[in-house]
Amino acid sequence: MNLKNILTTLLTIGLSLTLRFTVDAQTSEEKPLWPSGIKDNPVKYPAEEMVDFDVNPQSLSKKNRVFRKVSVPTYVLHLPPPGKETGVAVVICPGGGFVDNWFDREGTDLALWLKEQGVASLVLKYRLNTRDSSKNFVIPRDTYFAAAFDDAKQAIITLRKDVSKLKLDPNKIGIAGFSAGGTLAVELAATEEINEGPGKVSWKPNFAGLFYAAFLKNYTVRKESCPPVFIINAHDDKLTTASKSVDFYSSLLKAGIPAEMHIYNKGSHGFAMDFTKGETLKYWPESFLGWLMDIGMIQKK
Repeated sequence: MNLKNILTTLLTIGLSLTLRFTVDAQTSEEKPLWPSGIKDNPVKYPAEEMVDFDVNPQSLSKKNRVFRKVSVPTYVLHLPPPGKETGVAVVICPGGGFVDNWFDREGTDLALWLKEQGVASLVLKYRLNTRDSSKNFVIPRDTYFAAAFDDAKQAIITLRKDVSKLKLDPNKIGIAGFSAGGTLAVELAATEEINEGPGKVSWKPNFAGLFYAAFLKNYTVRKESCPPVFIINAHDDKLTTASKSVDFYSSLLKAGIPAEMHIYNKGSHGFAMDFTKGETLKYWPESFLGWLMDIGMIQKK
């Protein structure tokens, strides 16, 4: 190899590393979901709290942070390496019973896996409630959920506003949620968006992933307003029971809405990316990716 070829190779490697560093820098930065602040925010705490829990050896992030008393919602972007982009993005809503946010176990770990498959992610730290000594929500239920749903909507809008910069397709932006985060995902999927006039950026997801989601009510779904849905749960989940997922899947089936559901024999609640809890559930991320191909979000190679 002559000097010219060596220099060209080194330049190419350097450029590739620079691009990768730029992407990684973007993905590690926590950004405010509402840059101008939230007017009349009903969720207020003196300070946010964070607890580090034991890290699962399989964790891609090697972190297990749990956030509490979140009154200022934020997010972290995870973008695919240059050249791997599919144009698809998903807002990931971690679970935690609406009082905790398991940001890494049910957020970052999936985002890191998805970005290597060419799918961008926005991991959302949405506003949280607290409970009193009687285990009741301190912030009234309806008031709190309106705020949390607004955060989920704003996360999708945030991605759609930046599609050119982030190399996304505005018609390939979805939402996914684990446990309590699944409540946010199903709400946006099942709720009809009211057209607020020209120039408004839509918050409606193009697909939804419900990962052992908490269904807090019975939803009436319509084919015209509900996107395709992917559902997973465990047969032995005692907290967000599989029967609720089956009921929702049945309503999707009756309405003619494209949907796929996997009920795993073992996994209990909160398996996320911990594949030690069952043999078959370890394949769910690949199933989710394959489903995105089946519904036309990702082009098959």
